[in-house]
Amino acid sequence: MSISRRGFAKSVAAAAVGLPVAAVALADDPKSPTEAPKPDPLRVEMAAWLESIRVRYPDPRLTPEVLTLIAGDVLGDIMHCRRVSSFPLKNSDAPAFAMTVWRSPKS
Repeated sequence: MSISRRGFAKSVAAAAVGLPVAAVALADDPKSPTEAPKPDPLRVEMAAWLESIRVRYPDPRLTPEVLTLIAGDVLGDIMHCRRVSSFPLKNSDAPAFAMTVWRSPKS
């Protein structure tokens, strides 16, 4: 299923609208009224991805239990991407294309 640029922009905007609400809900901590805790960037990114999935694929089968399972997969993917991105590459890093020409044996 392809999505247009406008549809993608709408889903990103919908996810962006939900993030401040989540941040305000996290900031309402009665333990420390003077300082608001910083939201975990991993959870914020995961919430944005989940909201994007929910908006892009509206389906009645996406129950909270299913979204919890999807959240685990999304969290694993985010952590995997961060792990892969943590290794800096140099310009000389490239796949080794060792190609030899196969020739049939002469009979």
